[in-house]
Amino acid sequence: MQTCGDKMKRYLILLPLAALAACAQGEAAEGKDPCAAISTIVAARGEDEPFTSLRGEQRMLGDSPLPDAWESSETFKDSACRVSVMRGFFGGETNIHIYICDLFEAGTLDKDADGELAKAAYEGAVSDAKACLGDAWTSETNTESGQYEVYSKTVFKPVEPEEQVGEFIADPLYLEMHYAGFGGGRNSTPGWLVTLQAQKQTKAE
Repeated sequence: MQTCGDKMKRYLILLPLAALAACAQGEAAEGKDPCAAISTIVAARGEDEPFTSLRGEQRMLGDSPLPDAWESSETFKDSACRVSVMRGFFGGETNIHIYICDLFEAGTLDKDADGELAKAAYEGAVSDAKACLGDAWTSETNTESGQYEVYSKTVFKPVEPEEQVGEFIADPLYLEMHYAGFGGGRNSTPGWLVTLQAQKQTKAE
């Protein structure tokens, strides 16, 4: 029969083991290579039908499948990512293929504290993207917006110009952080949002 002392000894032995397990899990998550994910995204962007290899399960609205919309089989920093196609833009001549990940999301309950987390997620992702894309891509950051209280967007473009399809040029890859209060931010849910988005235009068939 176990005494109270025996139970306490067992607890003290298991506690550090649990802490070590949690630490190992944290190290494993931190050890994931963001450059491998960036490389996969860039490669998929160059496919004949961009991002086809990243498509997972089709997204649903209730019991109905959403057209040209999929959950992604590839994540960035363990975030929820999606693939979609907007077809028939500019007089039906252009399709825009999109890969997007929500890196951080929070409401308005604690604007300052959540803002620090959003900033860390955004700046960390920008730093990773710059390091992974290297000299083959340029970057430019804009912090001006009449739509959001807080805003920052870093756009990455290949140094070698790509063939233009259509009159409008979609940003090839960008990271964006914004905060919208109640009543602010057109078509936006109030709160913080940090996203990574890659896009590619193709000629509509």
